[in-house]
Amino acid sequence: MHDKPLLPALAFVIGTATLTVTSTAIAADETRCFNGYGYTLDSNEYRYTEHHEQHFTGDTLRSWDVTYVGRTGDTIATKHLAFKASDTVPTYRLEIPADGYVEGIRHSGNRWTMFRRESADAKEQTKDFTIEPPMAADSGFDRLVRQQFDKLTAGKTVPFKFAAAGRQAVIDLRARQTGTTTFEGKPAVVFTAELDMFLVNFFVDSLKLTYDADSKRLLEYRGIGNMHDENGKVYPVRVSYTRDMPDEARQAGAPAATCAAAS
Repeated sequence: MHDKPLLPALAFVIGTATLTVTSTAIAADETRCFNGYGYTLDSNEYRYTEHHEQHFTGDTLRSWDVTYVGRTGDTIATKHLAFKASDTVPTYRLEIPADGYVEGIRHSGNRWTMFRRESADAKEQTKDFTIEPPMAADSGFDRLVRQQFDKLTAGKTVPFKFAAAGRQAVIDLRARQTGTTTFEGKPAVVFTAELDMFLVNFFVDSLKLTYDADSKRLLEYRGIGNMHDENGKVYPVRVSYTRDMPDEARQAGAPAATCAAAS
């Protein structure tokens, strides 16, 4: 919101308002698509492909859809995220039909609620929480890293809170740069996020994320995943966002990294 202008500046304000309306009116909607390829972290076994579709208006991310395609080419999970109320804590819903598993975050008025249902016939679990910046949830973590990118690459440690709907808890984490590397021949930086304090009976492996040093594009994620194994448990994964599809993903019938309308 702009402050109320003084009367002598009225003409300038009208002109500015006109430009703003015009600019808003021509802001183009755009869908950006890419793939991530998921492997078990311990044995490097290909498990699934994540097909991402991000929906923008101008530079503003409005929503984000992810389709998880398994080794037989079937959809094993879907996720829809919306960023209307927060840039880094989206409302979202993840569904894994084979297990009847559902998790996510809802928002209504001033109330934020994380929810989880273990199976189709299980009772939904919920937990209310409050937004305490800097804070992230699910894929909003990527947005948080981008916001804090300059601090992280300057050697600073960034503490933040993470709303983990799958664990029905808000976790204190801290992120810092822990190295540099190359990815597909280009310079990249490595960030690590880990627990900010010791929590009794609450174990979270550290998360390692590799980003393009220039574009701030996520290149690889290593840590606990959100897909389930044969026993219905989440497991550690390596998800690589390579530009070229690996042979094992292509053979498994993975979708193209392009948007459906453009393919």
